[in-house]
Amino acid sequence: MERPKILIFYGPPGAGKDTQAKRIAFKTSAYIVSSSKLIEEKIFDPNLQNDPVIQKQRKNYESGILCDPEWVTQIINEKVKALAAEKKDLIFTGSPRTLYEAENEIPVWESYYGKENIFVIEIQLKDESSIFRNSHRRVCENCGYPVVYSFETEMWKFCPLCGGKIVDRGVLDNPETIKVRLVEYKQRTQPVLDYFKNNGYQIITIDGEPLPDVVTSNILEQLNKFKFFNND
Repeated sequence: MERPKILIFYGPPGAGKDTQAKRIAFKTSAYIVSSSKLIEEKIFDPNLQNDPVIQKQRKNYESGILCDPEWVTQIINEKVKALAAEKKDLIFTGSPRTLYEAENEIPVWESYYGKENIFVIEIQLKDESSIFRNSHRRVCENCGYPVVYSFETEMWKFCPLCGGKIVDRGVLDNPETIKVRLVEYKQRTQPVLDYFKNNGYQIITIDGEPLPDVVTSNILEQLNKFKFFNND
């Protein structure tokens, strides 16, 4: 029986990491570990709002600054440990985000999954595309379905999946915050890709500029080449 696998998506804000993760998860039945969602669950938990650590992380998050790597590492590794015990295939969106996280998370993940079963995908996107996409991005407030901006979706008011109301994402998607997040990505996340390269991991590079369907097709083609799918 083959060991479960881990697929890690990287890319600047608006590159479509969450969208592509959901599509690949649908094909593979993998469990999506969204670092952003894990962070949001903690920092917006009403029962934790008096915790000074949570207060600090929430302030960072809402300012566009990455949360402290030590704190993020702790909550991510706790989640991986639980899922590894269930023999789950995992998909990560943007985690590990920093060199510290990579150095303190990847060895743990390797112990559960094996180095040969960890795959990395970098979705590349121009800064101007990131700013445009994020400032126009909306989601379903009910199911969380991301609505990518296009002439077709511009007038959508309700989710095509569940009928829920489509709303703006809020504080994270104003242009100035996006610029901060882009700087943070380049300064703190780019070294993580170097970590993978220096440690012998193959980085699969994907152009994130085309429409989501094209990006998905390109990802699947590359994953097939690397024999990611157990049935290939």
